[in-house]
Amino acid sequence: MPRPPNLRQQRFAAEMKRELSDLLHGIRFELPELEQTLIEVTDVRVTPDLQQVRAYVLVVPSGRQEFVVRYLNQYQRILRHKLAQRIRHRVRVIPQLQFFLDEVELRARRVEEILRQLPPSGSSEASA
Repeated sequence: MPRPPNLRQQRFAAEMKRELSDLLHGIRFELPELEQTLIEVTDVRVTPDLQQVRAYVLVVPSGRQEFVVRYLNQYQRILRHKLAQRIRHRVRVIPQLQFFLDEVELRARRVEEILRQLPPSGSSEASA
């Protein structure tokens, strides 16, 4: 079982989440492939040595999720360089970036959708 993140990891993850959110918000206007796409960083996990960052993203519209995650991972060297320009005075090593689709948010939306489709519980008892 993995160790829970220490305070240093938590702070660094929060900082990376802010920086990546700002970076991805700005970058979508520079790249025509991402122009009509909303990318939200929902979670960031950092290794104990702070050298690898796993960013979980939510993509709207949902039909472009796989494409956007694959595109971000292919584009990660340039994103890492842009991130380095922002944080180079605050860290010793610029972390490697990996992007993943946030499955938790997708599952929550599916559950909400299923719950909306269920008939109200009082209607079956009233007809009996």
